[in-house]
Amino acid sequence: MAREKASRKIVELTKDKVLEQMLAEERVDSDEFDTSLLYRMFRYLLPRKGLTGLAVLLATCEALVMTIPAYLIGLAIDRVGDSAHRASFVTQTLDHATAHLQPLVASLVDSQKHGIVLIFGVFVAAAWASKWLIGVATSYLVQVVGQGVVHQLRVEVYSHIGDMEMSYFHTNPVGRLVNRTTFDTQSISELFSDAVAQGARDLLFILVLFVVMLGLDWVLTTVLLLSLPLLSVAALHYRKRARPGLRLTSALLSRMNSWLSENISGMRENHLFQKQTQRKSEFKSLTQAHQISVIKVIQAWAIVRPSMNFITALATACIVLVGFWRVDQGLTTLGVMLTFIQYTNQVWRPVRNLAEKFNLIQTSLTSAERVMAILDTPSKMFDSPSVNPGLRVLDGQVHFEDVRFAYPNAANVEVLHGLSFDLPPGRKLALVGDTGAGKSTITHLLSRFYDPTAGRICIDGTNVRDYPLRALRAGIAIVPQDVVIFSGTIRDNIALGAQVSDAHLHACLEAVCADALVTSLEGGLDHVLEEGGRTLSSGERQLLSFARALVADPPILVLDEATANVDTRTEQIIQRAIDRLLADRSSIVVAHRLSTILDADEILVLKDGSVCERGTHLELVALGGEYARLYRLHKSSNAAA
Repeated sequence: MAREKASRKIVELTKDKVLEQMLAEERVDSDEFDTSLLYRMFRYLLPRKGLTGLAVLLATCEALVMTIPAYLIGLAIDRVGDSAHRASFVTQTLDHATAHLQPLVASLVDSQKHGIVLIFGVFVAAAWASKWLIGVATSYLVQVVGQGVVHQLRVEVYSHIGDMEMSYFHTNPVGRLVNRTTFDTQSISELFSDAVAQGARDLLFILVLFVVMLGLDWVLTTVLLLSLPLLSVAALHYRKRARPGLRLTSALLSRMNSWLSENISGMRENHLFQKQTQRKSEFKSLTQAHQISVIKVIQAWAIVRPSMNFITALATACIVLVGFWRVDQGLTTLGVMLTFIQYTNQVWRPVRNLAEKFNLIQTSLTSAERVMAILDTPSKMFDSPSVNPGLRVLDGQVHFEDVRFAYPNAANVEVLHGLSFDLPPGRKLALVGDTGAGKSTITHLLSRFYDPTAGRICIDGTNVRDYPLRALRAGIAIVPQDVVIFSGTIRDNIALGAQVSDAHLHACLEAVCADALVTSLEGGLDHVLEEGGRTLSSGERQLLSFARALVADPPILVLDEATANVDTRTEQIIQRAIDRLLADRSSIVVAHRLSTILDADEILVLKDGSVCERGTHLELVALGGEYARLYRLHKSSNAAA
């Protein structure tokens, strides 16, 4: 209930529909830890079980060593004060070591008591030095384990995202996926490298400390244990109060990251449409909401921390009172009582740390929920069991048979209605029609970005479902209207990882009329392009995409409105490049400018997802139908230009 109330207030403040959706998609609603999720996270330690085991062993040693200084100080006080002490293996060992060191110490100090103090001081210093060395090694190991988990998770998440169908990216914005792959995986690493590692060490220290305390004086240990229920109440109160704020803080931070990614990328549009003031207001609301959620967590801790300090002081006072009474009665020694006072202060520090670690654990588990939600989402685009691993696209014959399709987010609205056509090898097929007629959808289905809801699509007589996805897409190159240019060199953008010689790259660039562009840039093929190719014109980016397609050398080439956003002069250059690119290939051309498809072997005119006309340019003009209308509009727009 508290979580829903807090979420409503945040949504009302930000008026952010995306944030509202993110909060609604939170998977775990209970007030308990998701133990199955925690177990799943720990499975990532299995490949690193050697390092993890060594880290646990060192943490145990560190916990043991941490109890030694206070024990030695108390024992030294008893030795100096000639108090009676209980014989034990530890005291006998120390007495034996002290006896061997006495001759050496006698040459340094005059008094035997001073000698005892010096010897025990050396032992205490050695204990602290050992703790430091073990602590350094433990911290290093847990960080190595944590970063190893981050690396594995990031690779798994990106690999899984890369295998998802296109519809997945319609409902999952880029900013959100980037946040899951970077911020959330880093948050999970802190679960291992900080929360769990330090928490395990603190737990071990508490257990070892109570065992040692029981061996020293069970009555004083019982007094200390009686304060634990009060501490548990304080910790549970904090957990209950902080949980809603922690989950909101994590969600808001995720939303801020994705919002910044989207708006910095779209800064040009914000300036063009004068949205700077609105965007500043939106971001101010998000940061204010984040501030409110963080303050709620701080408020909870502001109540709990003083309460825990008070309980610590109360327990210490009880130890002092009971301890002095037992010393006075001869039931224990002054050294034991002073050791207990030190142990009391020491035991509360890790207890408080464990309470503080709840913040980190909860944030990490929230991030883990989101990352696992991605990994648990199955891809609907995969190789069928009947796939032939050796199958390849060779001739480029395309066959659509009674194909129907509706996008997943609009399943009741069919985009294609019983579409059928054939494209023989080496021929050119053009698709024309108004916006929303289904032209680009055909190209998406051909490459299996989606599967048809009915009918079948074949290449070289084989259903596209029976091709390995990698082989299918290796046989098809799509040159889109909006070309994606990656940050990197021209060579990287054209080859896209393929092992191709510079001579072949230059030949491809020359074939598509892009050689002059590359030679004009400093560094040529090694010229570094900015993100999105912002320094290039639309036509220049398009020419590079043609070269990219030519390097791939596929049997089937798809041009999706490749000349829609260029001027007439650039269109002429691009048209020459297209003619060379399409030579001896099966090609599907989605046409915005009809002048680019006058030589097509067949033109399909689409209207509302169906073929209303088909034929050559001359046949369709003579028919005087939909194509003739579009062609007249095209001619009149060119005349006006």
